[in-house]
Amino acid sequence: MITDPDDTTLATYQAAADIYIEQTRTQPPVLLAFLDRLAGLVGHGHVLELGSGPGRDAAHLERRGVEVTRSDATPAFVDRLRAAAHQAHLLDVRHDDLGGPYDAVLADAVLLHLGRDQFRHALRRVRQAVTPAGLLAITLKEGDGEGWTTAKLGLPRHFTYWREPALRQALDDAGWHVTFLAHVPGRADQWLQVIAQPD
Repeated sequence: MITDPDDTTLATYQAAADIYIEQTRTQPPVLLAFLDRLAGLVGHGHVLELGSGPGRDAAHLERRGVEVTRSDATPAFVDRLRAAAHQAHLLDVRHDDLGGPYDAVLADAVLLHLGRDQFRHALRRVRQAVTPAGLLAITLKEGDGEGWTTAKLGLPRHFTYWREPALRQALDDAGWHVTFLAHVPGRADQWLQVIAQPD
């Protein structure tokens, strides 16, 4: 039986949620600047966050006056968010109803776990979940191919890497127009930050 790599990755986050939370206590300045850019564009609008994890990105946006709906496909993260008195939805972008329409959808270091076909499918699904002037804000690892790693959590996670031309093409094919794209350094990898609007 073939297992979806994303299911294996979700199982890793479920088993190692506390380790992940401990290892991501600080947000890099380049990420905070990206979130500030998104907040400046949506104002007091409503953002669906995919893959909220510990919820730090959502908290930062809320401090800027943004309304955020937290969600994650990992029950352990949803449980911890709810225990911290936040509303949080168990939501898998691959097949669950996204709701909406939202003023923006944020997926910080989330869609990079999807294979390329799944990624394109997710882009189309998110396109249907935003307002006509809605935004998509994503971060992805920059590079070639895909692969597995047990770094940081000691259990397998799958990543798909993207280069700017292929990413722009995937977004365009799904009905998105890129309005902002930056190449930024990370702790171990280069990252792509993207904000897009519907065509």
